[in-house]
Amino acid sequence: MSTHKILDFGTGTHWAFRFLQSLAQKKGLDWVFEHHDEFSMQALGGATAAFVDPLKSPTILPLFHVVPTQVRAVEILDSLFSDHGGWYPRLLIHEVLRRVFVAEARDLDIRAPAFVIGDGPLCRVAAAVIAEMGVSEIFLVGERADLEIQKKILSRSQLGIAFHVLAVEELTMQATSAGIVVNTADLSSQKALLTDLSYFNFMKQSGFALDLSSVMESNTLLDEARRADLRVLPYTLVMKSLMRLWLERLGADDLITDEEIVQLWSDFLKENPSSV
Repeated sequence: MSTHKILDFGTGTHWAFRFLQSLAQKKGLDWVFEHHDEFSMQALGGATAAFVDPLKSPTILPLFHVVPTQVRAVEILDSLFSDHGGWYPRLLIHEVLRRVFVAEARDLDIRAPAFVIGDGPLCRVAAAVIAEMGVSEIFLVGERADLEIQKKILSRSQLGIAFHVLAVEELTMQATSAGIVVNTADLSSQKALLTDLSYFNFMKQSGFALDLSSVMESNTLLDEARRADLRVLPYTLVMKSLMRLWLERLGADDLITDEEIVQLWSDFLKENPSSV
């Protein structure tokens, strides 16, 4: 098995970087993990791959001449991989969400609208994947000024899709029956938003709910979604798919089963209850 050097660029370490490090240690892999607060091309020397904070996309992407279609479409990256002597930006969360929706939400009603909550980079990625699944009307809920920027970027690459921007206070007034809601907003400090979301009066019965804001198994929003008879997509699905993608790219996909990943994830959350 090759020795890999895996970097992490961002303020604080990403949970996936720390979980992959924990997984590698428990599987006896001789991999090196290194965190950097700030990105630099020099730091990539000798490395195989890197996690990248998507918020750094505007400053990092211009440094690369070859940009994959997924990254270019939403103007976001979350990782870098070395390939044949060059470095290439990737957006693995895009493929992760696509895999999760295809596997777990095959009967998603694409004629119904979708809601994406939040106004950061992850909101843009989630909306793009939902649009590519065939949903033609998507409501973006959050700060209007920020979401107008997100809408502009999305509209350039997602032709024929109707994106609507809603302020948080307008959420419960929508006379719609959405097929899926994806939350990307940190609800820990937005109790009013959590309350409004928990009504789910904008959702159709048996619609899908996914919360990308929290990796913890205990989740108030998803508990309310279950009470509203929605079909919950637990974060474990996202984690498992993301780890599988990383392991595939690092040539270690056959070293661990999905069941082992899920068990190690459960152990990781218990060992790190307040830092993920």
